[in-house]
Amino acid sequence: MKKTFDAILLLGISLDENSEPKPELITRVDEAAKAFQEGLLGENGVLIPCGGVLPGRTRSEADVMAALLEARGVPRERMRLEDKSQVTIENMRFAAKLLEYPKKARVLVITSDYHLTRSVLTAWRAGLKAKGRAAALVHDEVWKEKKGKELAYTVDMLFGWQDEGKSRPQWTYKLFDAVFGKKK
Repeated sequence: MKKTFDAILLLGISLDENSEPKPELITRVDEAAKAFQEGLLGENGVLIPCGGVLPGRTRSEADVMAALLEARGVPRERMRLEDKSQVTIENMRFAAKLLEYPKKARVLVITSDYHLTRSVLTAWRAGLKAKGRAAALVHDEVWKEKKGKELAYTVDMLFGWQDEGKSRPQWTYKLFDAVFGKKK
């Protein structure tokens, strides 16, 4: 018998300057729709697109993903939108609140391949029983940079710097900027 999940958590990524999905987000949505069509979501399970409205955008990532999922055959009534989060730890915490029994929930996290390890670890930290499924991307120079940044974010998580009320020490920002350059 095929294992099913109580929820599929589809993680968002920032929309473009016109609040439209970038190709990477569409790849994630395609992977979630495929998982749904494969029957990986239990009978009473829900697909949760995760992502709020980021600064300078007019739509939430969750709303955009829900529309794309509907266009791919996922019924709206099988979705619960988590449209408040700004970062991965919030994706998990806010999505958990949408589940009836979050500590017992088996969830499938779907995100980009470079982001998967940290996302599953973050889900575990939020108390979810998580497995992951990667939306595979082209491994070009942009992907390599994102993969490198993920290592730094994973260190943040492992040291607890992403926990509520905590932040990483100031010296780490200088190190991050030296390695990856300042954010634009």
